[in-house]
Amino acid sequence: MKKSEKILIIIILLLFIGVLIFGHHFTTPLLIITSILSICYIFGGFYFLNYQNDNAKLKILAGIIIGSALGVFTFTLWLPVSIFRKILVSINIIFSILLIGIWIKNKNNFNKELKYIFFRSITIAVITSFFTFSSVHFKTYRDFLLSMLKPDSSLSNNLLMFEKIDEYKKFMNLKAYDQAINKAKEAIVYGKKWRNYDTLYYQDFSGTYEFLSDAYIDYGDDFYNKNDFKNALNNYIKADSVLTHKEHKPKYVKSTESDIYWNRYNLLLTYNKLSDYDNYDSELDYLVDNYLKVKDTFDIDYHYILENASNNYYTRSYYSDAIDLNKASLIILNQDSINNINSFKSTYVRLIKNYLITDSTETAKTYLNKYGKITSNNDCRYLFYKTRILQKENIKEALDVAKKTCKCFEQENKPTSLFFSNLLLLKLELENSNYKNFEKQIKTTQDLISQIENKSYNQAFIDELFAYYNFIKGNYIESKKYYVKALNNPKNFEEVQKNSIELKIAQINDELDISYDRNSLNLKIINFLSEYETNYPSTTTFHNDLGNINTGFNKKLSDSIFKVTIECHKNFGISKSSKIGIAYNGLATNQFYRKKYKKADSLYTIAIKKLDDFYGKQNNVNQLICYSNIIELKLKQKKYDQALDFLKKAQLTKTNCFHTEVTIYDAYLLKLEGDIIKENKKDINLSTEKYNQALEMAKNYFDNNHTFIVELKNKIKQ
Repeated sequence: MKKSEKILIIIILLLFIGVLIFGHHFTTPLLIITSILSICYIFGGFYFLNYQNDNAKLKILAGIIIGSALGVFTFTLWLPVSIFRKILVSINIIFSILLIGIWIKNKNNFNKELKYIFFRSITIAVITSFFTFSSVHFKTYRDFLLSMLKPDSSLSNNLLMFEKIDEYKKFMNLKAYDQAINKAKEAIVYGKKWRNYDTLYYQDFSGTYEFLSDAYIDYGDDFYNKNDFKNALNNYIKADSVLTHKEHKPKYVKSTESDIYWNRYNLLLTYNKLSDYDNYDSELDYLVDNYLKVKDTFDIDYHYILENASNNYYTRSYYSDAIDLNKASLIILNQDSINNINSFKSTYVRLIKNYLITDSTETAKTYLNKYGKITSNNDCRYLFYKTRILQKENIKEALDVAKKTCKCFEQENKPTSLFFSNLLLLKLELENSNYKNFEKQIKTTQDLISQIENKSYNQAFIDELFAYYNFIKGNYIESKKYYVKALNNPKNFEEVQKNSIELKIAQINDELDISYDRNSLNLKIINFLSEYETNYPSTTTFHNDLGNINTGFNKKLSDSIFKVTIECHKNFGISKSSKIGIAYNGLATNQFYRKKYKKADSLYTIAIKKLDDFYGKQNNVNQLICYSNIIELKLKQKKYDQALDFLKKAQLTKTNCFHTEVTIYDAYLLKLEGDIIKENKKDINLSTEKYNQALEMAKNYFDNNHTFIVELKNKIKQ
């Protein structure tokens, strides 16, 4: 090795160390000295390489190859790396490999000078390969370059941008979204500095904006999956603001349009969860209007949008619109029916739900049959909706299928589905007056709460059933406690749930002689019902409850409300429903208060027939109430024998419902029995005995000032 070459190499090494320690101050001298050595190799390879061989061509070739490769280092700070630089470095690498081959093949002839050429070649190959082929995402490479650059130079800002991007990716992998967002923001700042804040070149670092939006979207997804919809919404809105920011100059416009579109879909889903229907409708309009810009060959994505909108409309009681959207989804799914069986099932289920709530039972059956054709009759969801349909037609048969449904979901180990199938079973146990079974089953259902999400929310379903169960049995104080608890549950924040429970509480207040603002509640419910474009039989529970709290108070309003129930069922061709019987019972009671006994008699007859058609004879509390009202009527008409006949039917109904258990209805029937004895047989002692028995029972349910207690005491005194 020549002395001059040694001096140049030593200077280069010292300058390189100076760069590593003191930074960019030594960069220029390093590159200059390196370029000098490179030129020396290229033009003085014959002299510097000192290879003693008859053929000087190898020395010249080696000098050109090594010198050219070393010269590439002087362009280290020129990024991106050109293909020409890569070629020069690659040639030297190949040259090094060839020398290794020659060394292995001719060990004896591979002299000292040739070895020096090899060592120069391999050393330069390693160094130049590092600076030529390393990615800017390789931290060590980036650190070397940053040490060679002025801190606020264009290239250093570019490298720092990549450094922040790498840190961003690390935090994203750790799901540390706050830190990832900060790193993406820092990357954007360095990108702007790199391009000297010239917006014409902002497209060069558009990816940093997309990284920031991805972080916001993933953070939003994380909150969404935890049911923290407000924070999810906040992040989705930020993602949209990033993607649509005027400084964001996307390199791939179509891809960005797609990102914006599907983030708006995230907004749609979140507004739906927050019941922010104005913003939901705005997002839906955007998605529908802009779908063609991002559509795929197959419209399955559009199907998901329509299905979400259908669910939203179902929640908002826009049932006909929901049905139209479901049918549109089926048209899309038919484009590829084989690969979308599960989507077909889900759409059929949504149609069944919509037709059930609109009481189009036959159409619901049609779609259940279609569902059954692409699954088995032992499919749990099939059994669940078969139960729902039978619930409207035959509660005894529905009860049997409900039990099969619960067993099915239990075998599939699906706690949430099992919970809701148990709720349906509990309702049917109540309708079939199987109160002992209800008591056992509700304990099982309560135990499921610990296995499912939204425990507090789902507890409200159980509380409402407990409330209704106690209401049926006349445990009004206990019933009210559960209804109030349910009313304060987050599940019942919407108007429809609140109004339903408030009507139940009002009926309990009537039973307990507790005063409340009846007129205000009337106005509230009437305004609520007026918002419905169509009255459906399923929603006439509101009408019956409103009619009941006005029976004997506002008879004109009560009559008009009950007639809506009857007319609604007639319009839908439904003749078997407990709601019809309850409405006729209410109409009859209003006629009773008007002392129009003959009219009341005919209406009670219709009421008991309608209730018998639905429940079977003498099987339900609603029949017991109707029989009690008829006995009152017969007493007023002085038809004591008929009153006694209906008393026997009422007693049998009470036994069928509650067996030997004592309830408030025992007190009511004893009081009526005492009235019959007093008016018919004139046996004061026996009638007084009945009144005393009734009084002792009634004290367990009412306070001393209750109307029924006072009435019994007065009868005893007489």
